[in-house]
Amino acid sequence: MAKRKNVHYTTPENEKAILDAVMELALDAGYEGTTMAEVSRVSGLPIGSVYWHFENKEKLFAALLDYCFEQWRETVAGQTQQQLLRTSIAGSSAPASDRGHVRDTFWIIGLILALEKRLSDNEARKRYLEIRAQMYETALGQVGGQFPPEALEADPELPRKIVAFGRALIEGLYISAAAGDDVDFDQLAELSTLAVDLLTEHYAKLGAETTAKPQQKPKPKQTPADSEES
Repeated sequence: MAKRKNVHYTTPENEKAILDAVMELALDAGYEGTTMAEVSRVSGLPIGSVYWHFENKEKLFAALLDYCFEQWRETVAGQTQQQLLRTSIAGSSAPASDRGHVRDTFWIIGLILALEKRLSDNEARKRYLEIRAQMYETALGQVGGQFPPEALEADPELPRKIVAFGRALIEGLYISAAAGDDVDFDQLAELSTLAVDLLTEHYAKLGAETTAKPQQKPKPKQTPADSEES
């Protein structure tokens, strides 16, 4: 009788177990320190099953990024501009040891991939940059309509600028914390939302002042005939 080959089943439960395992490992060990063998150990699945689901580590991390992106979209759906910024700063920039923000803090790993220029051909890095752009457009589509018309009158590009400003704050706070600064994310999230509110109020005031100014009618151009008559 021929020896029966090992059979690996692709199931949603196994795939989720693998993704949860790599997320947990990556928060501590980063991309370089996470191995397929460790993923097998933490997930409780044979290493052959890990490779059956994901051909290599790049594809595994790319799949995890997609998984986290879906979780992020579900979390922020329906949030206001202030809530989105506060959630993103307090969550995405939270310490890796804070397991309460495990799905948010994985974006820290994505930022590390983005900064690693030597990984320019890495599939996971490319996917992160694509998702990062999608996150920007998702945030913009969600909060763009929340700005007062007066602010948009002063600067129609204000929503894009504010979303870009918020993203820069999130990434800057992470770098600050990674450099060893004692960062109170909740406090800085509150300050950041206040800053955005003040910026919005400033542009709304500019727009209102522009609208309130009486429109001066242009003087009629003087024709040669008018000049001769005068």
